[in-house]
Amino acid sequence: MKHMKIIKKLKPKKHLLSKDAVKASFSTLTSRHGAYSVAAIILVLVIAIIINLMAGQLPSSVRNLDISTNRIYEISKTSKTFLKNLNHDIKITVIAEEDSIDDRLKTFLEKYKSLSKHIEMTTIDPVLHPSVLTQYDTQAQTIVVECEDTGLSEAISFSDILVQDTSYYYTGSSDSSLLSFDGEGQLTGAINQVTGRETKKIYTTSGHGEAELSSAITNLMNKSGMTTEALNLLMDDSIPEDCDLLLLNGPSSDLTEGESSKLDQYIKKGGKVMVLMAEQGPETGNLINLLADYKIIMEEGYIADMQRCYQGNYYYIFPNVTGSGDMISGLSTGMVLMANSRGFELGEDSEEISVSSFLQTSEDGYAVSEDRETQGTFQIGAVAAYTAQAENDDDQVVTGSLTVFGSNSIIDETITQAFASLENKTLFMNAITSAIGDVDNLSIDAKSMQVQYNTVQYGGYISVVLIFIIPIIVLIIGFVLWMKRRKA
Repeated sequence: MKHMKIIKKLKPKKHLLSKDAVKASFSTLTSRHGAYSVAAIILVLVIAIIINLMAGQLPSSVRNLDISTNRIYEISKTSKTFLKNLNHDIKITVIAEEDSIDDRLKTFLEKYKSLSKHIEMTTIDPVLHPSVLTQYDTQAQTIVVECEDTGLSEAISFSDILVQDTSYYYTGSSDSSLLSFDGEGQLTGAINQVTGRETKKIYTTSGHGEAELSSAITNLMNKSGMTTEALNLLMDDSIPEDCDLLLLNGPSSDLTEGESSKLDQYIKKGGKVMVLMAEQGPETGNLINLLADYKIIMEEGYIADMQRCYQGNYYYIFPNVTGSGDMISGLSTGMVLMANSRGFELGEDSEEISVSSFLQTSEDGYAVSEDRETQGTFQIGAVAAYTAQAENDDDQVVTGSLTVFGSNSIIDETITQAFASLENKTLFMNAITSAIGDVDNLSIDAKSMQVQYNTVQYGGYISVVLIFIIPIIVLIIGFVLWMKRRKA
């Protein structure tokens, strides 16, 4: 019995909470804060759900932001203006299995389509509908662009947009094999072709050691509706009538008097000529005299620039872009790099000839030859315009032009491929379209998918600060803080 009494005494008492006690517990400050937190969390979740539902209803061109390193979904002002002025209905047919289409290509196509109400896009699976391959006379993994008004069509292979590195398959490298993304350039160029724009003809001279145009440049020309053909001025009696521009790309030997005379007469009849000087080209002779006749007077030697050069390489110049109008259209940074360029001074305008510069050095430029160095501001890109009354027609005005680059390195692949951020090719194509006159520069370059390096114009003090001074300051600050904490 005594044990039972002890157990009863040790048995805990039941505590019954009244309604008032429960109500009082929820009225405390802590409980109120907890309730507010729960309510806030629920409200945020509801808002997030509503926003996601609303965003899901937006078109992919709006909700897919371009956060890619290479900005592959960014569409240039050139294409936007072109599509805004589009007055033909365009049908884009993607011939591929839905699951096999690269997600980057899908996203880009949606963004591109949204820029014009005249563009209709469909996807056809060639496995389910094999007749589509016969209908368009093409293969799978292809985009067909067609215009019903003109009856023209263009086929673009996926491999022309997603450009692969062919060496990847031979080296067995595990790195990404994608070199570039050319969605915008291929589509805009194809639409330009199928809408029936007039094709322009560019003749490139041969027989003087000229450099061949790279595939990258000819591709840009094709996008703007231009074709190229070689022309030997010694073998042909005259420059063909369908020539819209005659291009001399880095002649290493001089022209004959007859060839020089042909060029002169061609310009005076309204022709357009472009000369890209060669590093080892003639310093005197018929070509140099022809340029001088059009107020472009060549300097001796090569041009260096102490101020606007590439990391202390004074003959690798970032010239000032001084052109205007169509010549600078599409240039965002004005970063152009030329190596071992010839330079020239411009003569005074005459009644028939006016000359203007579009590329020049800083005031710290030098013309360097074997026997002297001359400081000053030198031109390395200029246009001479010839204007006169046509023979036997007092009402007609003839306008010819001569465009000169101090170096054909402006389109040298060793430069343009090494620095994807340069605008060399854009400026070159602007010079061509500006000379021809009635054609738009739709030569949109492919976006590089490779690692891009910053182009530092001139290292000097900047390199010292970045490489030495800043790291030393950080180390000193870190050491001081460590010592203070150790003593504390």
